[in-house]
Amino acid sequence: MYLLSVLGILVCFLLVSFTQPGLRLYEFVDGMSFMVMVVLVIPIMLSTGFLKDLNNAFRLVLGKKKKDATLLELKRAKLAVEMVCRVLICSSVFVAIVQTIVLLHNMNDPAYLGPVISMILLAVLYAVVISLLMIPIRAKLEQRILEYIPSCSEKSEEAGVSSGRQESEEESC
Repeated sequence: MYLLSVLGILVCFLLVSFTQPGLRLYEFVDGMSFMVMVVLVIPIMLSTGFLKDLNNAFRLVLGKKKKDATLLELKRAKLAVEMVCRVLICSSVFVAIVQTIVLLHNMNDPAYLGPVISMILLAVLYAVVISLLMIPIRAKLEQRILEYIPSCSEKSEEAGVSSGRQESEEESC
């Protein structure tokens, strides 16, 4: 299922590159913006302690079904995915601001404007694309968390509560 998300984003890029005359797919690639994003994201994820949990999130969602994952592991993995999305957006804005400052210092060359503006937007585009790819992972983790937590009726059945007390407990849920 996750491959459908990746395929959807690739199809969008292909549609844009085929429908816009003169635009090629390689024009969406800017290695420097991507490297700066990675240099910002990895240390922040390390300092928050969520890099291992982010790896765990991919393992839990994309790897083989692991039934023995604890609720704590699932919640930490979900939190790591949410954190990486926030860090990506913030770092892309940071990169865009820095590149805008560079652009403003070099306004005397009009030929310089187009490539730098596209680099500014590519940093934001990368963050949005990666965040879009994280949405299915976050949703799958949320689903596994909800499946892990028993409902009120399941709790009362497990406890073997009498039917009179069970009704009052269901009302409180």
